[in-house]
Amino acid sequence: MRGAALGLRRALGALAEPAGEAEAFAVAADPAVLGDWLAGLLALAREEILRPAPKGEQSLLDTLDGVVTTMTDDVFLNALPALRQAFAFFPPRERERVAQLLLDRRNLHGSARTLLRTTADPLLLARAAALEEHTDLLLDRHALGAPR
Repeated sequence: MRGAALGLRRALGALAEPAGEAEAFAVAADPAVLGDWLAGLLALAREEILRPAPKGEQSLLDTLDGVVTTMTDDVFLNALPALRQAFAFFPPRERERVAQLLLDRRNLHGSARTLLRTTADPLLLARAAALEEHTDLLLDRHALGAPR
């Protein structure tokens, strides 16, 4: 309901309140509620996610991206299935638009379509990245890693 309430506010044209929205997203960052929260938000504010923010404001996608990028690896791995399920609300063309907005947000150049067409399971890729990071930390802790 909270995600739907925020989505309705935005769909009706309410001005963004960055602190309030960030807090709402932070509450929803709990993997146990994230899927339902995002499903409510995206059911009512799908177009608002795709819309760039007016100057001086933060878009819903900017806020969501900020919350996701601050998640720890473990929290992200637990939230990833819910994120994937929530973004399944978008048809392929809109998912590509979201990917392009995220690339633009990071000033990266590349094909948004290619990002969406991986042959590997994204959850498996995320777990592999977490394992690699954990291994690097262990090697560094025991002075077994290559100098960086």
